[in-house]
Amino acid sequence: MLKKMETALLVVDMQYGGGAPDGSLVQMLDVDVTKQEDIVTPMVKLKDYFNENDMLVVNIKTEYDKDFNDWKMLDERFEVKKYNHFVKGSKDAAIIPPLAPREDEELIVKNRWNAFFNTKLDELLKDHNISNLIIVGAATDVCVLETCSYAFSLNYNCIVPIETTASFSPERKKMGLEMLRFGRSKVVNVEEVYNMFQ
Repeated sequence: MLKKMETALLVVDMQYGGGAPDGSLVQMLDVDVTKQEDIVTPMVKLKDYFNENDMLVVNIKTEYDKDFNDWKMLDERFEVKKYNHFVKGSKDAAIIPPLAPREDEELIVKNRWNAFFNTKLDELLKDHNISNLIIVGAATDVCVLETCSYAFSLNYNCIVPIETTASFSPERKKMGLEMLRFGRSKVVNVEEVYNMFQ
């Protein structure tokens, strides 16, 4: 069982550029988002539950400098500059409206796949005496995986609800979930999360 006041919800990279037909990732990777499952609705429901119970919600978003001097290797590997991928202040980098940060929720801005890298996420969680993380968002096998892996190394108990995360294809989501299951996280159906609380 989980104690509510020791559990936080991390909402990772639910940004316009990651899922909109004209978003940077869709353009870069030629992803067919018309066949993507709806992960937003169960995420909104989780946010509702956490807010109603005065639990910590941390919104996490990625932003880069326009010249990508903050992560040059990313541009070398993916040519992200060409697509203005998650550039600070752009529509591409904005969190989608249904999941926009609400009053009393926290926001962490990162410039790596791992949300703990060069941010105050660990400090924020420790300040709130958090030991359990419900991690949702995108992509399953990229930022969710990287963040969860690092959280595991910091001794956080991580839980990833299957219906609240997606990747660029069903195959990649399945691969990401399998990697998460290997020690890093409990991977469960979203309804099981609600039953975990005392």
